[in-house]
Amino acid sequence: MALDTTPNDARRKPLATRLYRDVFGGDWLGLAGTILLALLLLLSLVGPWLVTHDPLLTTPDTLQAPSAAHWLGTDHFGRDVFSRTITSLRIDFIVAGVGVAGAVVIGSFIGLICGYLGGWIDEVVMRLVDIVQSFPLLLVAMVLVLVLGPGVFSIVVVTVIINIPTYARVIRGEALRKKTLEYIDAARCSGATEASIIFRHLMPNTLGPIIVHASLNLAAAVGNVAVLSFLGIGIRPPTPDLGVMVAEGTNYLAQGAWWMSVAPGLVLVAAIFSLNLLGDCLEGRLDPRRMER
Repeated sequence: MALDTTPNDARRKPLATRLYRDVFGGDWLGLAGTILLALLLLLSLVGPWLVTHDPLLTTPDTLQAPSAAHWLGTDHFGRDVFSRTITSLRIDFIVAGVGVAGAVVIGSFIGLICGYLGGWIDEVVMRLVDIVQSFPLLLVAMVLVLVLGPGVFSIVVVTVIINIPTYARVIRGEALRKKTLEYIDAARCSGATEASIIFRHLMPNTLGPIIVHASLNLAAAVGNVAVLSFLGIGIRPPTPDLGVMVAEGTNYLAQGAWWMSVAPGLVLVAAIFSLNLLGDCLEGRLDPRRMER
């Protein structure tokens, strides 16, 4: 019969306390960010069943204050702000998530190849990365959107392009550091091919930095989608978008229609804030240098 070697004080602690300590490392901000993000994701997932009105339907009830019929009021076209906010959150999460996922795949592949092989390939690619990163990312995004044209597809492509250099440089650094370690030498001596070393041995050991940067990058991507739409070069009306809603609402603040911009603005802030908190928590848990301190 196996003996329970768990300390008595640990067994007496509630399960929630042990999870809080073991999973989040006692970081209550990380826990709060995770809970808030989970609620927002759940809200976006079940959004189609929660919306009370068609988010694109215009009605004569323009600029109506929040009421039982319209929980967050109506906009200048009589559209329900609550329904548009929920739909916007869903769209922005999808656009940012797909864009960051594409950047992770492409950027990590480039970083692994350059870091492991080195030589002229590494020099040429990294100089191109330096050129791209020398420009302000928002300016690059605006130029790309103007070239590709506004729309959901263009925003996804722009999100991928402007974030590739970050992952390429981060994963290249990890590859340079880890390709000289003993387990890589052992794989090479056992007859493993270059591709096997890169994708079976090197890549799994770079997942920590990828996860941390992806979580923080998602916050920036959600903000960039909203900013481009706010400037009128992103997702175009009548497609619901948080940036578009904030931009439209600012034109009616003087008329007292504060709910048009405040409601989507608060949701946008909550989404970015929760992703940043989660990213900081993951960095503390997955970064060995911070874990040692």
